[in-house]
Amino acid sequence: MNQQQIRSFTERYLRLQGCHIIESGPAHITTRLSILADKDLLNRPFYWMYVEKMNIEPQPVTLNLVFDPANQAPGLKGEALFFGAPRFSQMLRSAQKHGRFARLYQVPKGKEAFASQSKAYTPWLGVNYKLSYICDQKKDRLLSLGINLISGEITPDFYQQAQSFQWQSKLPAHRHLLPPRLSLNEAVGELEYVVHEQIQNEDLSWAEQAQERCEAELAQLDSFYPDSLSEEAERDKKQRREEIVWQYAPRAELHCINAGLFYAEAQTFS
Repeated sequence: MNQQQIRSFTERYLRLQGCHIIESGPAHITTRLSILADKDLLNRPFYWMYVEKMNIEPQPVTLNLVFDPANQAPGLKGEALFFGAPRFSQMLRSAQKHGRFARLYQVPKGKEAFASQSKAYTPWLGVNYKLSYICDQKKDRLLSLGINLISGEITPDFYQQAQSFQWQSKLPAHRHLLPPRLSLNEAVGELEYVVHEQIQNEDLSWAEQAQERCEAELAQLDSFYPDSLSEEAERDKKQRREEIVWQYAPRAELHCINAGLFYAEAQTFS
């Protein structure tokens, strides 16, 4: 991420967390944190325990966040914010914690926003996955899938398509929701089946090569130990064998990064 992207993310984070922007300059932002942001970004558990126990008015911290130290205002002291900075890493973790699941409604466009007749919104479940191929090496791939909870239609690149539209957290006026026919468990099962099919159809030569390396390491381990082992040596060999299998044996892991329910007009996603 470049500095412009970091600033854009920071501004969105502060806004969505309810922080008060005191000053916004070309190279910095001065903000008074909300209670939620203070708890996430600052290590003050005893302070918040005291405040909540004594029922006193909390005093969240004010931060000066600097994006361009070379051009910051004279005399302004603050934290340099860049990718990898501890404070920015805290923001990323906080955003992931609070923004992992969402419920959003499509914002009507143009004259549609003032339509007098109620229009139906179709429910979609969108999931962003991280697919990891793991052996003694690792390769990650991001997948974004969406499923129509009425028809069961599945669309790839769901996140990219969703970015083409505006969304809000409340149902717009003159809109109603169609009841889903698929439960969330059924929908997730369908998406995971699609991912499994994708894995099966890909080139799996990497897994075959990794398995060969794993077997070679296990053979070397067997040659290191004699046929007759003491109880202690047997335990040591078993532990080493488990470590080799964990490090070299090929496997695929699927993790949900975030997910959301998206209510949209018909034909929004394809």
